Amino acid sequence: MLLVPIVLLALLLGFAAHRASVCAVRAVAEAAHARTLYMLASMVKSSLWVMLVLAAVLWQAPGALAGFGGWALTGGAVLGGLAFGFGAGINGACAYSTMARLVDGEGGMLATIAGFALGIAAFLALNDAGWLARPSQAPAALPALVETAAGTTQAALLLPLALLALVAAWEIRRLWRRRPAGSGLRALLLAPQYRLSTAALLIGLAAALLAFLAGPSGYSATFGLLIEAGLGLRDPPAAARWLVLAAVLAGMALSTLQRGSFRPDWRPRRAWLRNLLGGGFMGLGVALTPGGNDALILYGLPGLSPHALPALAAMLLGIAVGLALARLLFGFRMRVLCRDDLFVSDGPGPRQSSPSAAAGSGSSAA
Repeated sequence: MLLVPIVLLALLLGFAAHRASVCAVRAVAEAAHARTLYMLASMVKSSLWVMLVLAAVLWQAPGALAGFGGWALTGGAVLGGLAFGFGAGINGACAYSTMARLVDGEGGMLATIAGFALGIAAFLALNDAGWLARPSQAPAALPALVETAAGTTQAALLLPLALLALVAAWEIRRLWRRRPAGSGLRALLLAPQYRLSTAALLIGLAAALLAFLAGPSGYSATFGLLIEAGLGLRDPPAAARWLVLAAVLAGMALSTLQRGSFRPDWRPRRAWLRNLLGGGFMGLGVALTPGGNDALILYGLPGLSPHALPALAAMLLGIAVGLALARLLFGFRMRVLCRDDLFVSDGPGPRQSSPSAAAGSGSSAA
């Protein structure tokens, strides 16, 4: 019976991420070229929404996330973040946007996925040789902090949670007031483009509820486990995990089909080599950290996992280096423009266009 809400929440997550064009690579490119932080701010907001929901539920039911753990802060975890970011920068797309561009019909993302599988295989070979170690689990701090705050009513712990709840209430009110005049919920849901803050709200709420129903697992990490299972090196992940991965993809596919932005482009080209190379480093990073930007933003940071912040910082640095190398070696550049909490365009580059232009109008953004 839990499979139905799991699928619906994952569909919503994928749909919202696609409608807002969320991408960690775009966030770094936006900061570098436009000197704005709309995309990065939306990712931080997603993490805070997840944290708020997790804390609220744990306050009432301390054992609700008994299996919610984190990962140890090791050199391998930071190296994994750096490798994933480097690969994502070369690829021009992170875990979110690789999937989104794939369902939009961009064949180069198939090369990214092939490279991802090769990166996982490379990690396994290096692990067997004793050169790289698998990530080790460690307790996440959020469940313990919430339990302590609930049991002792310490002001130092209660105040941050109360402030977070107030900011969340203000954000909901702000988004509702900024909606297009006369728009109902159906019109807002099917708007051709979502504001980055709206997507952050929907992604955060969906991811938090999925953590309770299916466990805190990013879909990039799930894909890595599926590759290992395909190689016969482990049992397949639990059905709920790969179901989340499939439903997120389906949500993105529903978005592109309903919006009419599907543009198939399967003609092989030299740029696919860049995607293949980038995907390889992304796969290696997912195995080391573990998980990509999705796992860090939606579960690592909100759960206060020891590895999350250093690994994410390394990932953002890796993206910047990867983008610079992609420009130097492949002539690929991203000049991301966001305005008024909306993604506008990627600037010059292959298959880079404004989602609002593809949909016909950005004025009806939710």
